Amino acid sequence: MLIYYKSCSATGITEEECGKHTYKSVRPLLKYIHQIKEEIENNNNIVGSKDKEIKQLREKLNQRNELVIEELRAQNEFYRKTIKELTRNVLLIKEEMGKLSSNAFKIQDYEKQLEKQKKINNAKDQQINEVKNEIGNCAKKLKSCKEQPVCTDCSHFADAPGIHKIIPNYDPVDVLCDSVTAGPGWTVIQQRINGKEDFDRKWVSYRSGFGNFDGDFFLGLEKIHRLTRARPHELYIHMEGFDGIIKYYRYDQFAISGEDDQYRLITLGKGEGNATGDFLRFHVNEKFTTYDRDNDSHDFVNCAIYHGGGWWHKHCSYRYELQQFNETN
Repeated sequence: MLIYYKSCSATGITEEECGKHTYKSVRPLLKYIHQIKEEIENNNNIVGSKDKEIKQLREKLNQRNELVIEELRAQNEFYRKTIKELTRNVLLIKEEMGKLSSNAFKIQDYEKQLEKQKKINNAKDQQINEVKNEIGNCAKKLKSCKEQPVCTDCSHFADAPGIHKIIPNYDPVDVLCDSVTAGPGWTVIQQRINGKEDFDRKWVSYRSGFGNFDGDFFLGLEKIHRLTRARPHELYIHMEGFDGIIKYYRYDQFAISGEDDQYRLITLGKGEGNATGDFLRFHVNEKFTTYDRDNDSHDFVNCAIYHGGGWWHKHCSYRYELQQFNETN
């Protein structure tokens, strides 16, 4: 736009007229400038608002960036720990793989041992089957035995004296039964008839017994203990000299203890007979003595050595049951 200006003095117009004329000419321009000014102010306000909005957006962006950065840091720490754990696991796996490799030969040995054990187990199974068969046979025999009467002492063989098997308490015992000397049903625990058996023996011999039923013998302390523990017993002592004179003594209750108590003579009960004196009663409550186990009450002498045989001794006197066998006895 071109604006032409010419002074009022040059045209010869008065100042008042000139002012009126000039205002009319400039008014559109002034109006346009006012509009431009208002637009500029509006634009400035808009720019200020936009600047404020941009500032707020920047603050939000900064906050968001901080959150993202913190999250990224947390993820980075998580990944770092995960990588560390995975690395450790990889090392452990490698170590286990190394062990597996080193155990490869051991596995072969184990397989050989397993095969060998299978053969052993098969052999054991065969043995078990054999044992089962034996158990079956024993069961049949046991059933057969149960059907037969159990002979617990010699009273079952009153009419058939001699050697028999009795079962006083589960375990069978071979004994010599006598029905002539003092009536039926007696079990002989000691016999001396020819002097061929040496009675000067160790403890183990007296515990187990020795000799033969057809000659001199001692049944054994353990067997005598089992017999007297199973049920009440009497004791009959029968002595016959070369002159034919018979002496005896009979006790109505006889029992001895077990080896843990050294086969102590517990009781004899009441006694009667024609022997000179009730000598055995003197030794009640005494433990059995042999030359290698001195249990007697004598302070200085082993009575088994003194008399040449084992017996119950309070002192080394009052004894006739196990004297040396000779022609003067």
